[in-house]
Amino acid sequence: MSDSVDELFQQLLDLGMSEEELEKKVKNKVNEYGGFMSTQGVLFIIARENGLELRSPEIDDYLYDELEEEIDYDEFTIDISDLKEGMTNIVLLGKILTSQKIREFVRKDQSVGKVCSFLLGDSTGTVKIVLWDERTEIVNQEYFKPEEFVRVVGGYAKLGQNGTIEVHLGKKGTIILSPEVNGKKREQLKAVTITGSEDFTPKNNLKPLSQALQQNKYVNIVKGSILIEDFKELELKSGDKSFLLTILLETEDTTIRVKAWGMKAVECLKVINDGDFVSITNLAVKENKYTAEKELFFTKNSSVLLI
Repeated sequence: MSDSVDELFQQLLDLGMSEEELEKKVKNKVNEYGGFMSTQGVLFIIARENGLELRSPEIDDYLYDELEEEIDYDEFTIDISDLKEGMTNIVLLGKILTSQKIREFVRKDQSVGKVCSFLLGDSTGTVKIVLWDERTEIVNQEYFKPEEFVRVVGGYAKLGQNGTIEVHLGKKGTIILSPEVNGKKREQLKAVTITGSEDFTPKNNLKPLSQALQQNKYVNIVKGSILIEDFKELELKSGDKSFLLTILLETEDTTIRVKAWGMKAVECLKVINDGDFVSITNLAVKENKYTAEKELFFTKNSSVLLI
């Protein structure tokens, strides 16, 4: 570090920050500005956020203007227990409890999408946060891990698994890693824990659907969140045209492909969208001869219900 950076670094330590905490803030800010801000510039910004009235010649004035007008998210933050279906522009503050890996899927227009989710907790409850496409990249950040604090900005609430509220983050939403949390609120979040019923991370032990896939040729009913993987028109050996819809169904304990042929595929596609929580009845269990994975197939008695 240059002398000026060393001096500024020490001033921030003198404010009461630990060296580890400050290095963490610097790294998050560097990521926030896409790598275009030097360590010196980042330290000046952190200093201003912590009440040190300093300016750096390498920082454009508009950035300082943005800092002056920065939204006080605490003013708009709500408790998880206050979430209701249909809410938009949601701001939450909590602790990461568990998270799932990024999964890719193919949309109707053949573009590739991404989705993942994590469980957020505050002193009033827990909620599943669903991230889409470029927003999923946040889970690869060093400081995105269980026990870390995050702020969710710009989410919208909808019904998800088991009829419970989920918060989805669209293109206008963002996740703020390691936000400033002080005093009583910090202690409350530190005390947040997870119970077995809240943990949606897949377990090694078999649960009902896993057992059904291994033991049965038919499944009466399954419930879960869906992702549309593929929809295509096919020509059969007879020369007739048909359709094939493939969706990924995420249940409480596993993720499985579900396929529908012919008009069942068309009818199903008319009513479902990525992220919907559905109930599907009367499915056949088959093993994919190429992958040896179990898959579910629509029968003539199958039906889909949005929950």
